[in-house]
Amino acid sequence: MIEGLLAALGWGSADFLGAVVGRRIGSLWTVIIAQVFAALAATAIVVAMGDSVRPVAALTGALALNALFTATAYVTHYRALELGPVAVVSPVGATYALVGVVLAIVFLGERPSLLALTGGVVTLVGVMLTSTDLRKLRAGTHGMPPGLPWAIASAIGFGVGGFFLAYLSRHLGWVVGMWASRCAQLAGFAIVGLARRKSLAARSPARAGIGAAIGVGAADLVGVTAFSIGAHTGLVSIVLVASAVFPLIAVGLSIAYLGERPVPNQYVGVGLVAAGLVLLGLA
Repeated sequence: MIEGLLAALGWGSADFLGAVVGRRIGSLWTVIIAQVFAALAATAIVVAMGDSVRPVAALTGALALNALFTATAYVTHYRALELGPVAVVSPVGATYALVGVVLAIVFLGERPSLLALTGGVVTLVGVMLTSTDLRKLRAGTHGMPPGLPWAIASAIGFGVGGFFLAYLSRHLGWVVGMWASRCAQLAGFAIVGLARRKSLAARSPARAGIGAAIGVGAADLVGVTAFSIGAHTGLVSIVLVASAVFPLIAVGLSIAYLGERPVPNQYVGVGLVAAGLVLLGLA
C-alpha cells in the first residue's frame, strides 16, 4: 500500500501542475513534453540499473494495449484539466481504480480479503464525494462541469492502461516494465501530434512553459515508478486503490494556490478516504 500512496503523491502533484501548465501552453503540448521527458528519464534508470530489455519482445501485445489506452488517457485527462476545475476532474479520473481492480480480479486471479475490499469501497466512495457539490445536486442546479466527459474517458483509459502496466511490471520487473510502458506511449503521442500538428504549431510553448511541463513529467514518473514497484511486489488491486487517492493531493494544492473552495460533503469525502486507507492498511 505504501507504493500506492507514493504513486498518489506523484500523480496528485502532476495533476495540479498539469492544470496550471495546460492553461498556459495547452494540454497537448503539456502531455507531449512531459511524457518525452518521462521516457528519457526512464531510459536513464534502465541504463543505470543494468537490466536487460530483451524480454520485452515476448510481451508486445500487452505493451501495445498499454500504450494505446494510456496515451489516450493522458491526452484526455490533461484536456479535462485544461477545461475544468481540478477539484472535479481529478477525483473523477481516480475512478480508474474500479476498472483496474475488476481486471486484476478477472485476469490475474487476485482475491483481496473482505477487509481490503471494504477499505477499497470506502476509499472510492470518499473520492467520489470530493467531486460533487451535494447542495447543488439536491437543488437540481448541478450541471455538468467543464471537462467532465474528458475526465470520464481518461478514467477508462487509465484503468485499462494501469492494469497492463501492472501486468508488464509483474512479468518484466518494475524497471523494465516501467521503461517499456513509457517508451511505447511515445508512439501514441506521435500519432496524436501528427494529427494535430497545425494546432501545435499555432501554440508554440515558451521556454518557461517547457520547463514547467518537464516538472509535470517528473512528478508523473515518480507516480508511475512507485506504482510499478507496488504492482511487482504486491497485490495490483490494493496498489490501484491506494494510488486512487491522488485527488487529495491535487485538490489540496488547488485550494491553496488556485483559490478553489471545497464544499462540506468534500470534507466528509476526505474522512472516508482516510478511513478506507486505515482498513487497507489493516488488511
